Amino acid sequence: MTTVIKATLSVVLHLIDTTTGKDINETIARFSSGNEVLRPLDKGNGNWLFINLGKEDFLMHVSVNGYDDADINITFETLDPRMPLLDVFLMPSEKNRVGGEVLKICGTLPELSAIEAIHLSRPICGFSSVLEKRGKYLMNLIPRSAGGRIELESMKYALLSETRERYEVFEVLEKETQTCVTIRSPMTSEHKVNELIYRIIYGRAGPEGDFSLKVRDDSSTLDYLIRFRTGDVDYFKTVDFHLQHGEIDLMEDAIKVESLPGKEEVNNE
Repeated sequence: MTTVIKATLSVVLHLIDTTTGKDINETIARFSSGNEVLRPLDKGNGNWLFINLGKEDFLMHVSVNGYDDADINITFETLDPRMPLLDVFLMPSEKNRVGGEVLKICGTLPELSAIEAIHLSRPICGFSSVLEKRGKYLMNLIPRSAGGRIELESMKYALLSETRERYEVFEVLEKETQTCVTIRSPMTSEHKVNELIYRIIYGRAGPEGDFSLKVRDDSSTLDYLIRFRTGDVDYFKTVDFHLQHGEIDLMEDAIKVESLPGKEEVNNE
């Protein structure tokens, strides 16, 4: 008699270091839901496969060696049924020295719901144009150097304005060519050729307005452009982490944006 065991892929968590944007390859990781310990398959490159979890939404607790714990909402209707991949951004603990010492800003701001940032000295590539073709939105890119490679993954990025005071968020769906990607939706503002594209790092905004955002002290220049949201209003603020870390006033010198392009949620924790 043959026994058939059916396994259904429920979700794949892709663990990413917020300070570098790189995969977390730490193998000491624990996952749980309530009192139940979950035992996924470690597929490498930061990917963990969960099998036969059912279809009921739930809260998963993620604990990875060297990183702050996080609670992740698993909402199945938002996942691609063919490849239910969910990016999970984890902040390194202060004891995690891999890649440089961790510097943090923190504090409290009433009604704060999200916080993120880009490293102004580390653009990935330049912007050329966006066009619609057969129902797809194609973004053409410019390498930082002649013949240079452009590596954009299927995640959200920031397109910095010419004034360098704000940026628009867009999401890459897939790579078309070495210098072209498909994005989820058209840009909502006009952008000029050679405006710069950056990787986004994510902080945490708690239910009571408390926040934290961490970066690596791995460069002589640590100027970051922070984007945060309080109520229905978005703000941008430039912070030099060499001069400003620890508890800070987010509103000091922040620039208010009444209607910010790219209104995606920037932090769901």
